[in-house]
Amino acid sequence: MTLSRRAILLPAAILALAAPARAQSRDTMRLAVPAPGSLGFLVMGDWGRDGRRPQRDVAEQMGVAAKALDARFVLVTGDNFYPDGVRGVRDPQWRRSFEDVYTAPSLAVEWFVALGNHDYRGDPQAEVDYTRTSRRWRMPARYFAVTMAVAPGVTAEFFIIDSSPFIEEYRLTPWKYRLEGTDPARQLAWLDSALRASSAKWKFIVGHHNVYSGDTRTVIPSMQRLLVPLMKRYGVTAYLCGHEHHLEHITRDGAEFIISGGGSEGSKSRTLGTAGTRFAAPGPGFFALSLARDSLLVQAIDERGRLLYRTSVRR
Repeated sequence: MTLSRRAILLPAAILALAAPARAQSRDTMRLAVPAPGSLGFLVMGDWGRDGRRPQRDVAEQMGVAAKALDARFVLVTGDNFYPDGVRGVRDPQWRRSFEDVYTAPSLAVEWFVALGNHDYRGDPQAEVDYTRTSRRWRMPARYFAVTMAVAPGVTAEFFIIDSSPFIEEYRLTPWKYRLEGTDPARQLAWLDSALRASSAKWKFIVGHHNVYSGDTRTVIPSMQRLLVPLMKRYGVTAYLCGHEHHLEHITRDGAEFIISGGGSEGSKSRTLGTAGTRFAAPGPGFFALSLARDSLLVQAIDERGRLLYRTSVRR
């Protein structure tokens, strides 16, 4: 299966949400390949299902897109192993859901991974520990930061957070989510300090739970209270997340919110959209992002390799 060089005609509801990006005809919508030297990366989440379709289809198209865009790394927005996380670093799911699925040479890059709520049904520390045995899995702690060069004198910093401890209802169900030992206040203090100290032109927060969504979880209040003030205060470009099983780009509160939760299935909803939605699609897929000195290129690709959406954010 190869990445389609043709566009699809999106349903009218999706086309309406895509404004202000201009709808293009079936034969002109193509994957945009940035100039050499751009910092390309993929964003994908909600994925580990033993390599069953459509997870394997999404993985194949990720490989094609990563090669075309010369992607330097993959950002993973959590819910890495369904339904109950992993039980240790030797759990068979590491091979069935990860190593034997994302096999394209172009995906043999670093994967910077966030934890999701399903990961807290198993042993989340095992996902941290797997970093020591893997050539590409990168989760040195449950929350951490990574800095990348974009252009001479220009950097991007990615703050990968562990959002499950911030969800108040999870603490009411300790038999379901293994949150013991987590310290939300300490993590919040780290995030505030790290953002304040960052000199990066491009700042991204990466987590699992959405702030806003055009699907069933329209707003998660605890995430809104946590992230929106920090994003405004420190000029964060975007929050990248999953949790909702679809693809969506929202511009709101002076920032970008990108949901990439279609790594192994799509949303059951056929009507998506909320205040600030620029694009939404219910099916499986992922986002491909490319950073240059002054612009961020955002592209959404589905499990069949079709380019669904493209826009750019200037800074």
